Amino acid sequence: MPGRQTLLKVLLSRRHQETHRAFCLEYDKVARGIDRRLIGSSPSREAFGRWLKGHLKTKPHADHCRVLERMFPGHTVAELLAPYDPEGKGTGDAPARPDPREAATNRREVFHLGATTMALGLTDPLWRGPDLLEQVLDATSVGEDRIVFLEAEADRLGQRIEKVMPVTLLAETLMHLTSVRELLGRRQPIEAQRRLARVGARLSIVVGEVLFNLNHFPLARRWYAAAGRAADEAGDRYISDLALASTTLIPTYSGNPRDALALVSPRLEQATGATPAIAWMWGFAALAHASLGDRAAFERAINRSRNALDRCPSDLVRPGILSFQPERQAFYEARGWADLGNVDGTASATDRALAAYDPTVSSDPALVRFAHATALAKSGEVEEACRLATLALRDPNTLPIISIVVRAYEFDALLGALGSTTADWREALADVHPPDPSTLTYPGHSRA
Repeated sequence: MPGRQTLLKVLLSRRHQETHRAFCLEYDKVARGIDRRLIGSSPSREAFGRWLKGHLKTKPHADHCRVLERMFPGHTVAELLAPYDPEGKGTGDAPARPDPREAATNRREVFHLGATTMALGLTDPLWRGPDLLEQVLDATSVGEDRIVFLEAEADRLGQRIEKVMPVTLLAETLMHLTSVRELLGRRQPIEAQRRLARVGARLSIVVGEVLFNLNHFPLARRWYAAAGRAADEAGDRYISDLALASTTLIPTYSGNPRDALALVSPRLEQATGATPAIAWMWGFAALAHASLGDRAAFERAINRSRNALDRCPSDLVRPGILSFQPERQAFYEARGWADLGNVDGTASATDRALAAYDPTVSSDPALVRFAHATALAKSGEVEEACRLATLALRDPNTLPIISIVVRAYEFDALLGALGSTTADWREALADVHPPDPSTLTYPGHSRA
């Protein structure tokens, strides 16, 4: 029916992938797993618009059908392109089935058990059943294997979050947090209690990161604070520092450099040792000074960040958000030099960062390119600046998280002030929108 949205549009909206660009990025990722020759075969903007509105006279090409049904397991192409009926009548009853792409791998396996499981309301028992049983067995003293498993899961999620849409990890992270909370409530032996509190702190940082990237800053701040509280309970200053550094993302990407300095300066004045968290906080201080135009303070802080990282125990410098890496330190240096208008300093730091980054990391390599583009634009090289910024947005690994959106619009505002831009950049930016925190949902729960 003309004018009515399809099930496809509803499901994409829930995943925050309703723009043509976001859909094509996901399409190519799924296509890669079917047949690499299908990469780049996503529908045109016009065809995609017809899919969302249900304005089709014939079924899409067979290759499109293969990818669509892989993107949305459990739905046929006919269901996806049919009008969506929120009351569940006719062709619209399909959305009532949970979308397995929004859950972790374990939960996908539950969906494969078939419609009977769903009809009997057995999804949650199957998903949480083993976990609940283990909690009963751990009621008096949690086993070593259980703690090791939860510690490994926290590390895995802290690394995985840099390579996928963060919200896709929310349900799994919250499930592990529930386990930790219930085990802590039984007052385990002192060392087990401390280790569980550390796990809870790290998982809380992951949740905070998810919410930060969803543009839900107030709730992210609360989770970071909870992480700090749990780390303090465990007597773990390093994780407490990680929580403080994570909190500093909020004023940094809200354009409040003085607030960022107010957060990290008291801790840096006390710091004596060298850890990735301390190096990270010196990096935030450097960014704040550069944003305020203080070159001397920027250089002092960025050098302290680099030196602290060089002196860190090697086992603490790991991938993911629960550490701080040399490539991220180089990214902060590039961003600081860009804010100060130093093209050569930005280019040098950009080269070091991009040479070290894992190309599948979802945001930082793009942010590095935005830093370089910013410096070039300020120096008058607008065309090359737009080329780099466009490349950053169109990289298949770049996800539309809040840090990307903020830097994209900051760069565009700079172009507006210069009175010059390019058509390619304007087209790339048209598909970028801030995440809407009011749409926050996760499997099995109502909108938060």
